[in-house]
Amino acid sequence: MPTDAVIVAAGASTRFGAADKLTADCAGRPLIAWSLAAFEAVSGLGCLVIVAAPGREAEFEALAAQWCPRACFRVVPGGARRRDSVEAGLRACASRYVAIHDGARPLVTPALVERVIAAAAGRPGAIAAVPVTDTIKEVRGGVIIGHPDRALLWAAQTPQVVLRQAWLDAAAMSDNDETDDAAMLSRLGLECAVVEGSHDNLKVTRPLDLEIAARLLAARGDAP
Repeated sequence: MPTDAVIVAAGASTRFGAADKLTADCAGRPLIAWSLAAFEAVSGLGCLVIVAAPGREAEFEALAAQWCPRACFRVVPGGARRRDSVEAGLRACASRYVAIHDGARPLVTPALVERVIAAAAGRPGAIAAVPVTDTIKEVRGGVIIGHPDRALLWAAQTPQVVLRQAWLDAAAMSDNDETDDAAMLSRLGLECAVVEGSHDNLKVTRPLDLEIAARLLAARGDAP
């Protein structure tokens, strides 16, 4: 199925500290380089769009030229919120389906991307996710108000593959943000398929996450 991809890399990294996590060293490469290389290796990938913070387009073009030189790529400026950046990326794509990925998930594999793309075919979309292993509580004001059934809970990851126009139509319904792309499609009553991802496919949010990601990359033999 012809599919473009959007790698979201416009965040401010506020929980990471003073440094930019996307260009921080992770096992010998800039963090985002791992995602760029993984998507370049996806079979049948169309255009790869990298959404960068405004003013950093040239920096990310240089990174893409180094780490995914065989891909057809372009860099576009993002916005203040995730939804703004995803929308900018989707509007730069042309394919019916688009795979959306957080640039701060360096352990994504081409195989996982391809499985999510395959699961989305004929559907509104599909996402990578993993079953929750912790017991989750709903809390309001420091008090537990709910005990959701753990057997029904999955932690969403990326990539998430969506029908491009459906996502844009859903976004036009309200200016509110959403935490992921399946939630955006749910505004239209559209349900996404779920592909079991990997607990290794972590999102780097804090400095400790970067250290864990580097060790996992080394353990699977990808680190130089």
